[in-house]
Amino acid sequence: MKSKINDELSKVKRELYLKAAAVYFDKCGYKNFKISQLAIELETSVGTIYNLFTSKEDLYLEYLILKLQSFLDKLNEKETTNPMQNLELYLSCKYEIFIQIDNNRDETLTNDPYFFHKLDISNHAIVNEIYEFLIRQFKSLYPDSKMDYKHIVILFKKLSDGFIESYLLEKYDTKDIVENTIKLFFYGLEKK
Repeated sequence: MKSKINDELSKVKRELYLKAAAVYFDKCGYKNFKISQLAIELETSVGTIYNLFTSKEDLYLEYLILKLQSFLDKLNEKETTNPMQNLELYLSCKYEIFIQIDNNRDETLTNDPYFFHKLDISNHAIVNEIYEFLIRQFKSLYPDSKMDYKHIVILFKKLSDGFIESYLLEKYDTKDIVENTIKLFFYGLEKK
């Protein structure tokens, strides 16, 4: 019985520490994240954190999964019966992580801009659920098609990753980024 109680306490502690670490990752990014500073903020020891998470990378992976779960929850909550609107929703949610929505400020959120690129590093079920959301949209747009929906979804995801990477290399006006991504994916480069 004592073992079960200790296991439950460890789970709760791990969850609480992860939530605190998420706030810290959001604030300072991966590069500037220090386990020692997190320990100070949590009023605990570095060793206690390392007992729950084997490394900074392990903690960061858990953070990514937490972010992806939040992202998926938002998609599922706002999903409509219109597949094109749902693809736009996906892009809007994805891009808002990187680009400040508040047009009155000329700041960007680039502390940890690559967490979507890291979808591939995890075999976590959350990644497949995000792909399934996208597959549903393409199946609705192109029913009875012989296309490989997973392949199309990966291309769509990679195109949007490319918009983010391009933005990070050289900032540009992102006002029409969702519309531009949709146009480029579905219609290609237009000749003028």
